[in-house]
Amino acid sequence: MTLTEDQIKQLYIFTQQHYVDWYDVQTELVDHLANGIEAQWQTNPNLSFDAALHLEFKKFGVIGFNDVIEEKTKALNKHYQLLLWRYFKGYFKWPKIVITLFLIYGYFQILVHIPNRFWILLPSTVLLLVIPIWAIYKQAQRIKQIKKDTNKKWLFDNIALQLGGLIHFIQLVIQVGFFNSNDNWSTTFSFIFSVSVVLFALALYIAIFIVSPKLRKDMAKQHPEYKFA
Repeated sequence: MTLTEDQIKQLYIFTQQHYVDWYDVQTELVDHLANGIEAQWQTNPNLSFDAALHLEFKKFGVIGFNDVIEEKTKALNKHYQLLLWRYFKGYFKWPKIVITLFLIYGYFQILVHIPNRFWILLPSTVLLLVIPIWAIYKQAQRIKQIKKDTNKKWLFDNIALQLGGLIHFIQLVIQVGFFNSNDNWSTTFSFIFSVSVVLFALALYIAIFIVSPKLRKDMAKQHPEYKFA
């Protein structure tokens, strides 16, 4: 025995009723539940759909689907971060590595010789803030449009908003710079800060313009319901 289309729809409703809002997670759970129900019917054909569903759901324990959501979130975060790291490493090839070194050297020279570092720290801060905020805004608009067109939410989109966790480091970079902006920076500190700013900006660029678009395309291939925009 196999599940009917109506029963598949009931499984989607069932996952929603149990606090699974993300359609990509719902799809995985529905597939798992459907396989389990059909396996039960092979040994007990007289078992009702509702009874078989109840037995399958009990296998998830007292907290229901929460563990699945948590595991899926961790897996997507890890996948995003690994892809970001792979592209980041791959970026350091000729001639891009020369451009990167030139940017680090130029930023370092400005920090060392400018009378007031505030005038280099301010535009650096603005760029490190504005670019991610712009990217998050565009992604939020995309999510809103997808939700409007398909009436579905995707966990992947929520992960992509975090840019692989890079947004959590923005405040750290800014605080380090401004906390020390009025002190006499050593040459070593200036160099380390220059490397950090340029590499962090590069990581943001890769996350926003390379990794996120690639993952959206992959998502669209795996899930026809997901509209790539």
